Amino acid sequence: MIKALRIDHRLVHGQVAFTWTHFLAATRIIVIDDTAANDDFQKMALNMSKPAGVKLNVFTVDKALERIEKIESLSDTIFIIFGCTKDASRFICAHPGFKELNVGGITKKDSSKQYSEVVYLNPDEENDLKQIQNTGCKLYMQQLPSTEKQILSL
Repeated sequence: MIKALRIDHRLVHGQVAFTWTHFLAATRIIVIDDTAANDDFQKMALNMSKPAGVKLNVFTVDKALERIEKIESLSDTIFIIFGCTKDASRFICAHPGFKELNVGGITKKDSSKQYSEVVYLNPDEENDLKQIQNTGCKLYMQQLPSTEKQILSL
């Protein structure tokens, strides 16, 4: 069962690996990120970052879409993490039906607007997220399970 979706440019790090994974009681983390999936060194680092006993898969968007039926049939409690809005949009728009997406951390760059302490969106990223919203998926920002959810209004 897919328990939660999150965008976080850091992928698997302290907050995700331990706080969120524990809170969600996730038994499997699936990273859907074209860049990471094509980088053996990054995949190795992600594997070392995950909590012991938690399974990890790193897929490109296309490979995740190809395997979505199998993913959804797994008995694991699954936490999906995207590294960027583009990959999240491609996946969610191609496989709609998700209820919500946690926009966790997106770095500041040229022409970006600040939405929270750690969420900065440029026009392309805003467009990606609007496409996700058009599927019926609600967007919110929440750094930790202990902090309040903030609706992301674009």
